[in-house]
Amino acid sequence: MTKREIAYAVLRERANEWVSGNLLVEAGVGWRYSARLYELRQAGHVIEERPDPTGRSAVHEYRLVIPDVAPGQETLWAA
Repeated sequence: MTKREIAYAVLRERANEWVSGNLLVEAGVGWRYSARLYELRQAGHVIEERPDPTGRSAVHEYRLVIPDVAPGQETLWAA
């Protein structure tokens, strides 16, 4: 599994939830996770970013935005 695939899997598992960059590093994406997120965005995925809401860390949080889809159309969001 590539680092981009790992990043997508982590974000997809927690779709529409904020995920710390630290979690992406721990999952095996590495500290260049922003490059992997850039690649996912280039592939058409909507990934939002925000600073740590507690203000205790310089590491940002990310979330994969997946709108509600009709049953049977989940494959539209497959990697």
